[in-house]
Amino acid sequence: MDYIKNVHLGKEAVGGLSAGIVGTVIGYPLDLVKTRMQTSTTTATGGIFHIASNVVRKEGFLALYKGIAPPLLSLSILNTINFTSYSFFRELYDAERGWDIRNALAGMSGAPIAGSVSTIENFIKTQMQLDNITGKRFKGSWHCLTTLVQTHGISIVYTGHLVNTTREL
Repeated sequence: MDYIKNVHLGKEAVGGLSAGIVGTVIGYPLDLVKTRMQTSTTTATGGIFHIASNVVRKEGFLALYKGIAPPLLSLSILNTINFTSYSFFRELYDAERGWDIRNALAGMSGAPIAGSVSTIENFIKTQMQLDNITGKRFKGSWHCLTTLVQTHGISIVYTGHLVNTTREL
């Protein structure tokens, strides 16, 4: 197991955690705007800035971040898993720098674990983003999760799991 000596999981974990936090805080408002554009026929007309400014004006600035807790947590975990698993499998497969099919295999090897985390996050995030439009059933992400699991069973949070895991590949 000499390949383990070359893996710096601590550095990879810190990099993944940082990427998860920064990427989520920056990207979440854009994801909210995208969801509004994809799901609304009347309120989401116009461009990105028009929709974002309407959200801020009508619902307040914090509405841009409603439901951010699950993706903030899960994407931090997900990026940590992705960074560390890629580094581990890259060494395990003895992948060379640059183009090497073993780099692709290393990236794909962590997908089943990543999909298990990201499916739940995507489901709750989408429910919370739509909740701002459809009636505000949920007080927060945890309330959303527990309400939906109580109503539909635990399998509800894995809706779209196969598609999501395939995307993680």
